[in-house]
Amino acid sequence: MQRIFLTWVSPHEYARQGVDFKFPAPKTCPNPECLMPIAPKKHGFYERNCLDFYYRGRILIRRYYCPYCGKTISYLPSFCLPYYQYSLAVIYLVITNHIESSMSYARIIRQFRDYYPELQLETQHIEFYLLRFIMNLHTIQIGLRQFWPDLCLPDFGLGIKKGAEKILHIVNDGFGEIHTFSQRFFEQCKRSFMSPMQNILA
Repeated sequence: MQRIFLTWVSPHEYARQGVDFKFPAPKTCPNPECLMPIAPKKHGFYERNCLDFYYRGRILIRRYYCPYCGKTISYLPSFCLPYYQYSLAVIYLVITNHIESSMSYARIIRQFRDYYPELQLETQHIEFYLLRFIMNLHTIQIGLRQFWPDLCLPDFGLGIKKGAEKILHIVNDGFGEIHTFSQRFFEQCKRSFMSPMQNILA
């Protein structure tokens, strides 16, 4: 199973620290079928790609295992999303540029090529991220309702784009940073707000 932990360390600094990074140390097993008050044991690392504005390379993911139920737990830093190579900040910038700023795909690509040429963002990436976000709006609303039961949510009968804009405003106003929203949503809903229907690496 996977958990996301909140960190304000940049991907570059996280990668630089490597095994010396102060990873979270769970005190109990997070497996809902176990929850034994026994601290999981360290279980090495695995590597994964991280493509960010100023870092493109491999990072270490700390693993633990529960000596009682045997479940393995991987702890992802909050700048990552499960099954996505591009960082959360990159993905969210694409989404907000198109939905909030009404930037065309071509303009988004030009922006990335001007400022972050090594990212090599293509049209299919933009389409994929936007479609996934739009498809997940209902799930995101359910998650937001768990945080704020009295929250006034958008009526998508008025249009998907307007509804998506309001969801972004709620996320930005309510959580301040997308990293905070992403980590809290994952903890609350046991899935990423950009979780795919199948585990496809994007």
